[in-house]
Parts: sequence; structure tokens; C-alpha cells
Amino acid sequence: MELFIQMGHQTSKLAIEHLEDFASGTVILSPMNIIPKNIGNYASKVHKKNGSILVDPQLYYPRKVQKKLSEYAFWPQEDITALESGQFDKVVYELSLLNKEIEADMFLLPSNTTNRVDHIWNRIQKTIIESAKKYMPDIELVHTIALSSDVVNDEMQIEKIISFVEEWDVEGVYIVCEHPQKYYLVDKPLWVSNIMSLAAGIKRQQKKVIVGYANHQLLCLALTKCDAIAAGNFLNLRWFKPEHFETITEPQPGRRAVWYYCPQALTEYKIPFLDIASRMDLLNRMEPPQIMKNTYSNMLFSGSLPSSTGFNEKESCRHYLYCLRKQCQNSVRETYKETRDAYLAMLGTAEQLLSGLGDKGIRGQDRDFIEICDVNRAAIAAFDMAYQFPLSCEWNNI
Repeated sequence: MELFIQMGHQTSKLAIEHLEDFASGTVILSPMNIIPKNIGNYASKVHKKNGSILVDPQLYYPRKVQKKLSEYAFWPQEDITALESGQFDKVVYELSLLNKEIEADMFLLPSNTTNRVDHIWNRIQKTIIESAKKYMPDIELVHTIALSSDVVNDEMQIEKIISFVEEWDVEGVYIVCEHPQKYYLVDKPLWVSNIMSLAAGIKRQQKKVIVGYANHQLLCLALTKCDAIAAGNFLNLRWFKPEHFETITEPQPGRRAVWYYCPQALTEYKIPFLDIASRMDLLNRMEPPQIMKNTYSNMLFSGSLPSSTGFNEKESCRHYLYCLRKQCQNSVRETYKETRDAYLAMLGTAEQLLSGLGDKGIRGQDRDFIEICDVNRAAIAAFDMAYQFPLSCEWNNI
């Protein structure tokens, strides 16, 4: 499984540096964060770093006002009702021109976020795909499946999607799922399990699966043979939120807390908690494993008090994505059983470490994974019951 960079605010330079760190990678461009006249030049920079380019149409909520998206020719300027009825031809045509301009590796097709999966929804998706085949017949098509949290929680609708996708003439899907109750880390096992089932069901059709706006909680998608998850620097790129796709007029807070991602604990900590760990001689437990050590966070473990090292938001985001990509790359093993056992072992290690640190008052607060360990275990148990046998048999062929 790979990690793709989900572009967003202040991500342009970060993405290029990430490509340099790994000598390759894939960037999903965000039209709302780059103006039309600059997108071709930026795509060239990515290609020069041996990077691949995709562009997310971000047509998730066409009724919401997002002034930067509306600067693009593909964005519908009027008659949203017609668009919701499936009249996407002009949108797809303009997107095809944009994808040709940036030399995209795959064509991510647009789709609105749905609250209901039925035959009408499926007909609209097939119409979009037909338009894409007409305008870009020689590129891999990856269709967007954008789901509200209610749909993700409904096992029957998930099964319908899997059945419908089997009919689609595409090479893959790009899945984005709204989080329930506006949580960054989701405490609903069924939500996690259903995303896993959706990914596995589509992978078994020999189609690619990319899950966007994701975070480390979805490392469990390795059990589905998912091709990639995508994440970015700030939370709105690791968590699919409707309000992200509209223009917010209220003033936004200027300062954010700086977080350190401890990969073996699957938890993010504010820097003052690292100071306490340092004072209690526990900081070494939070240092990344050798394979994940990087120039962005090494300063925290140099012997100085972490808060005095100058570790800031820039290093925090780069460190997170560096570690997450390493975790993604090491997540899929030779067999389904080995992959599942390795993930469960990682949860056990995280739980043991979190328990020991928590006893000393060192906690990740609302980004602590301690309760999420049980959530993901339950999700995997439900998923394993349904998919262990078919995936074990088909592992090397999907």
C-alpha cells in the first residue's frame, strides 16, 4: 500500500520535499488551493521530481460556494439541478482538458457526495464514465465514490456499491468517506469495517482502490490490498469534512498547536507532553523506529528539551507524512494472514506503549489512539469473518 499526498493549503513545497525524500511519489492536486494559471507549472515541478500527478475535481458539494474552485472552467456556473440529474458532460470535457494539460497519470472522475445509493445514483455514475471514455479513451479512469457517513454506516448500501462498481468500465475508484459526528479518529467499528469491506469488494474485481482524505487509523486497509491512502498536512486533508469545500468567511484562528506523531503508538502528542516525557526519562520510548527516523523530528531526541528545539508546524507535518508513508509501504505482507497478524501486533505494541505512557500522564488527548485500538480490532474481527477465506485465496492476484 502506498501513501499519496493530498494537496491543500500550504502543501505545495511540502509535496515536492516529500517526493525528494522518497525519490518518487504521487500528488493529488487540489484545484481550490492552486489557481488555474499555475497548475501546469506546478505539475511540471512534480514530474521533474519523478512524481505522478492526479487532480481531484472536488465536486463533492456543488451547492456550496467555493470561490476558488469556481475559477476553473470545469466548475458548473449554473443549473446545479441539471448536474445532480447526471448532466456532467461539459464538466467532464473541461476536466479532460485539465488532465491533459498537467499530464495526469490517471483521470479522477467527478462525483457528488451521496446520501443514498440506488439505481438512479448508479445511472449517473455510468453516465459520467461514458463521457470520460469519449474524451479520454487512452488513460486509466478512476471514478470517485463520495459517501456521507450515513451511507458508510449502512452495510446494505455498501454491498450495493460493490455490485454497481462491477458494471463500471473503469480501472479503479477513489473513495472519500465523511466521518461520523465530526471526529478525527472514528470510534465506530462498523464505519471502519464497512470501508474495509468496500475496498476489499472492489479490489476483488481487479480494480484499483485509492482512499482519499485518510489518516493513520486507516492503515488497516492493508488487509484489503488497498493500493493507496491519501493524506496531507492539516486535519482537513486527513478527514473528509463538508465545510472544507465551501468558502468560510469567519476569521480563522492564527495559531495551532504543534503535534508530534509517535508512529509506534499511532498517536500524536503536543510538544509539552514530550517535555514531561523527557523529564521522566521516557522520551526514548517515543522516538521513531530506525526505519522511520527523519531529519524533521531528529531534533526532538537530541538531548535538549523538546520545546526548545524549534520543532514547529512545518516539521510536524513533514514528519507525520514521512512516517505514515513508511508505515503504508510496510503494511502489506506476503499473505492475508501475515498482513492481518502484523497489523494486530502493531495495535498490541501501541496499546502497551500508550498504557505505560498514560500511567505517567503522557497522553495524546483527542488524538490518543488508546480507545481506537479496540475500535479497529472489532472492525477487523467483523471484516475477517467475511473476507478471510476469499482474500487468503486471491491475495496474490488482486
